[in-house]
Amino acid sequence: MFKDLGYTDSPFYEKTQDEYDIESERGKERFSELREILSRHLPIKSGRALDIGCNAGLSSFVLEELGFDVVGIDIQEKAVERAKELAKKRGSKAKFYVMNAKNLDFKENTFDLVALLGYPLAHFSIWDFDKILQEVRRVLKPQGWIVIQESDFLWTLIRGFNQPGLEAEGLIRINIDVNVYEGYLERLLIDFEKGVFSRDKFYIWSPWILRYALEKNGFGVEFRDKELLIGRIKESDSFYQFDTLK
Repeated sequence: MFKDLGYTDSPFYEKTQDEYDIESERGKERFSELREILSRHLPIKSGRALDIGCNAGLSSFVLEELGFDVVGIDIQEKAVERAKELAKKRGSKAKFYVMNAKNLDFKENTFDLVALLGYPLAHFSIWDFDKILQEVRRVLKPQGWIVIQESDFLWTLIRGFNQPGLEAEGLIRINIDVNVYEGYLERLLIDFEKGVFSRDKFYIWSPWILRYALEKNGFGVEFRDKELLIGRIKESDSFYQFDTLK
């Protein structure tokens, strides 16, 4: 008999925690991959950086190694505690806090760069993300930068809605429905090892939706690599050209 856990992301994060932990083999691989991508595409390599959705700090440690003074935030207390533990072991100066990105506890003009790395947008509705961008705009310095790592989930959904998949080891994912009014995929996650199942809301993002949300909030936008977006606060109402990135 399977136990119903209701709507929760916990089973997914329990099964994928190695993805975000720099001490795991997969975490070490992801650290190297992310460092290589960011070293090629980030327009700046120093200053204060805010890492939104830092989880156990992997992306924060990448930014620190590239030259930034880093603050990482996440709403998961266990993840933040693990990030602090790893920072202490690494001798890192990065700071980590439990915080909701829709209500950032920082003063205006605090950061040179804000990062959302590791494909976090599936957790945000477009309304949530709009609020987050308003907060990002507030805490960024004039002409500050934003970097977002994201996939085209809409195209992925179109290609494989009816195909069950292995979301993580021992965790089967079945797509149930698409809410076209709020923009999310409802999924059933079955953990056969623990005998539990749960549901989650996986918000559907595509590059054109992401671009609109950023431009609406005053950012000029440029897509880099396959899944990396770089944005900068516009100097004026005219579209900001990325001359410094050419």
